[in-house]
Amino acid sequence: MADSLKQKTLSGLVWNFLETFALQGFGFVQGIILARLLMPSDYGLIAMTAVFFTISYALADTGFTSALIRKKERKEIDYSTVFVANIVITFILCVILCLCASFIAKFYKEPLLEKIVCINALLMFLTSFLSILSNRLTIQLQFKDKSIVNVIAAVVTGCISMGMAFWGYGVWSLIFPNFVSFLIRLVMYWRYLRWFPQWAFSWSIYKEYFSYGSKMLLTTLIGAVYNNIYPIFIGRYYSSMRLGYYNKAQSYAALPSSIVGTAISKVTFPVLAKIQDDDDVLRMIYRKMIRVSAFVVFPTATLIAVLARPLVLVLLTEKWEQSIIYLQILCFAAMWDPIHSLNLNLLMIKGRSELFLRLEIIKKIIGIGLLCVTIPMGLVVMCYGQVVAAILFLVINTYYTGKFINVGFFRQIRDLVPTILSTLAMGGFVWLVLWPIPSFYVQIVVGSIIGICSYWGVAKITKSEDYDSFLDLVKRGVPEKYWEKMFFWKKARIS
Repeated sequence: MADSLKQKTLSGLVWNFLETFALQGFGFVQGIILARLLMPSDYGLIAMTAVFFTISYALADTGFTSALIRKKERKEIDYSTVFVANIVITFILCVILCLCASFIAKFYKEPLLEKIVCINALLMFLTSFLSILSNRLTIQLQFKDKSIVNVIAAVVTGCISMGMAFWGYGVWSLIFPNFVSFLIRLVMYWRYLRWFPQWAFSWSIYKEYFSYGSKMLLTTLIGAVYNNIYPIFIGRYYSSMRLGYYNKAQSYAALPSSIVGTAISKVTFPVLAKIQDDDDVLRMIYRKMIRVSAFVVFPTATLIAVLARPLVLVLLTEKWEQSIIYLQILCFAAMWDPIHSLNLNLLMIKGRSELFLRLEIIKKIIGIGLLCVTIPMGLVVMCYGQVVAAILFLVINTYYTGKFINVGFFRQIRDLVPTILSTLAMGGFVWLVLWPIPSFYVQIVVGSIIGICSYWGVAKITKSEDYDSFLDLVKRGVPEKYWEKMFFWKKARIS
């Protein structure tokens, strides 16, 4: 079992990194082209409805995905029960969304939102048929197949979206291509799985999953509302244009974190769930993952912040200039996201969804308090408030990590100090070098080269262990010496 688990984990990490980099790389190029063709208000309209669909998707899932992945022994009735529950709940939610569409349009004073909500509701119902297929690939650790499906669907959909934007379809170029994505995923999932769940339902299994999933559901709902609370207030009290600026800045600020965090979390949760009882192994894995994640994300986010002005003006044109300051600030809030995710994953692996919920409630109360304080001061101050919230959330998220595996806040900060200092030095050096350069194009090229080289140089001079670990990860998917310890140190217990 150890050999098989090790091989699947290595393969999973490699394929998820390849998938994430491919999707994010293509998405970055696609985003630049669409931003040039569309108006900020088009993105603002999509952001206005995001909270309703985020909540709806969470309600439809009911936390069953995590429960299904975490369960060690699954039968066909488990899959079919989750499938049927998801379909029924999604249908009810779609009907409710369509009935409420006119009220949503009136709330934001945007009549077009009524059609947008109804069409997206139909799409949500269709995609509910794919959820169980995607989960089965994850449970079986078929990361390669899942990566291929996601990349092909994203590329085809992106090309159609750019074509529609070019021909003047406006906001609809961000919506209708998703129906093509649904069809592609349906066909390809069937190709790889040759399986479809039965139309059967078990109340006992539903109750079993609901006891765990309901707490995760509440956590997800709280997070969904909180993560969209800024767009709600910005869209309601400012305009779709201002919301578009903020939304674009937030998406680019989160880019480094989403690449690393998504790739790692997709693999770690289903794999580490198999060794959830070995605290020594978990401690070693978590410290390593946190350090390597920060080693990549912190300097990348800082470099984006330093180069924000030339990047926005060159890539997105001057019509997006107002988003520059938001991007610079939000980079320093989003850079902590992978650290948050890794800490919270531990609670899911341990099956302590009630503690997960407790932390989320505490954090959101603090976050809403910061929002209420900063709202009267404008969007810039609201962005600074998110940076403060990110630091406070780190303190809270690490509480149970410290209790369960003795990797609390202060140990994590000590582990991250070398990366933080190197990142600050790199950012300051790049800023000083670029200050007298007038050309934005030259600033991007010179700043990128100097930033990468200076950070790499510091890592080499200081003989950074995280640098060596990152190189091993790139070359072989994950450091061999750590996986040897991880899966063979206590081989008898794991197998």
